[in-house]
Amino acid sequence: MKVMLYVHALNGRGIASVVTCVAEVAAAGGHQVVIVANSVAERVEQGTGIGVVDLQSSERRTTPGIPGLRRALRSHRPDVLYAHGNGPARAAVLATRGRAGRPYLVTVEHNHYSTYPWRFRRLRDLANRLLLPFADHVVGVAPEIVKDLENLFPGVRGKTSTIPPPFTRWSRAVELARAEVPDSWFREGDLPVVVSVANIHPRKDPETLVRAMVRVNEHSPTPTRLAIIGKPSDPELTARLVDIAREAGIGEHVALLGFQANPLAYVARSSIFALTSRNEGMPIVLLEAMALGVPIVSTDCPSGPRYLLEDGKYGELAPVGDAEGVAAAILRLLNDPEHARRLGQQGTARVERFTPERITEDYLGLLEQHP
Repeated sequence: MKVMLYVHALNGRGIASVVTCVAEVAAAGGHQVVIVANSVAERVEQGTGIGVVDLQSSERRTTPGIPGLRRALRSHRPDVLYAHGNGPARAAVLATRGRAGRPYLVTVEHNHYSTYPWRFRRLRDLANRLLLPFADHVVGVAPEIVKDLENLFPGVRGKTSTIPPPFTRWSRAVELARAEVPDSWFREGDLPVVVSVANIHPRKDPETLVRAMVRVNEHSPTPTRLAIIGKPSDPELTARLVDIAREAGIGEHVALLGFQANPLAYVARSSIFALTSRNEGMPIVLLEAMALGVPIVSTDCPSGPRYLLEDGKYGELAPVGDAEGVAAAILRLLNDPEHARRLGQQGTARVERFTPERITEDYLGLLEQHP
C-alpha cells in the first residue's frame, strides 16, 4: 500500500515524532511510505525506506503548502493520506477535493480543540465546520478529543475513532533510562525528587506545580526536590517560578533544567513524575513515565490524563490549577511507598497498549472501512 503522512513540520517535536514513528513501522511492514512536511528541520534516518518531501513552506501556516501538497499527491499517488494536526487536516481536504483517484483521507487531531488557545478562533471554527466533514475518517488521539470534535463539528459524526499516539521511544526506552545523569540530585539515596517534563509555558502551568511543592515541603519531614525539564518558552513565567520558590524558602530544592535531549534518564531516577497542564492532547511524557515504572501525579485536564490513567487506576489525578490538590496527591505517594510502588508496576503493564506496532496497525486498519 502507498501511504502518505502530512504534518506541519518535521522538527523532532511531539506530532513530528508520532508521524515518524508510525511511518517507520509502516515502512518496515512493506508499505511504500512518504512524509510530506511544510518544513523539515530534522531528517528521517537513512535506511528506513521512508521518502520525505519538504514543501519549504511556512511551519506555522498550512495554506501556503497546499499547492506543494497537491504536487506531492500527483507524484506519489498514495492510497491513503494521514493529515496530522488541525491545519494540515484542512489543507489536506482542500488539496484532495475534486481529485480523480483521490486517496482515502484520515485527519488526526492531537489537541483538545475547544480548550486549546487557537489564534483566529472564529475563522478556524468556520473552516473546520465546513471542511472536516469531507474527510473520510476523523481521528482524535484521546476519547475526549473525539467527543469534543463531534460536539463542535456535527458533520464528522459517524466517522470518528480514537487512536492514541504511540510510545515513540519504545525500542530505546531501557537504553535511554540507563544513561548517566550528571546532576547530583539523582544519586541513589539522596532526597526524593519530583520530575516534570514540560516546556515552561502557561498551557503547561508549571506555576501550580511549584506552588504545590511549597505545600509538600511544608508538610514533609524531609525536603522534596522538584526538577522541571523543558524549554523556558515564557521568560516572565520562568522568572516567576524562581521567585515563588525563593520566597517560600525552597529555592535550593527547585531546579529548572531546561531542554534535555534524553529526559528518560532523569524520569527513571525520579520518585514521582508530575504533570500539571491545563490543556493536553494525549501526553506521551506520561506514557514514558509509566513505562519506566514511575508513579504519576497529573492534573485532570480536559483530554488525555484521565483516559491514559483510567480514572486514577494508574496514577493520581488532581483538579486543574489546584496546587493544594496536587500537593496532597504527591504527599500520598511519598507517605505510602507501597501505594506508589503498586501504581508504578500497574503503569508498566498499561503501556503495552501503546506500542508503535499496535498503534500503526490501528491506523492502517482504518482502510478496512473504505467503501
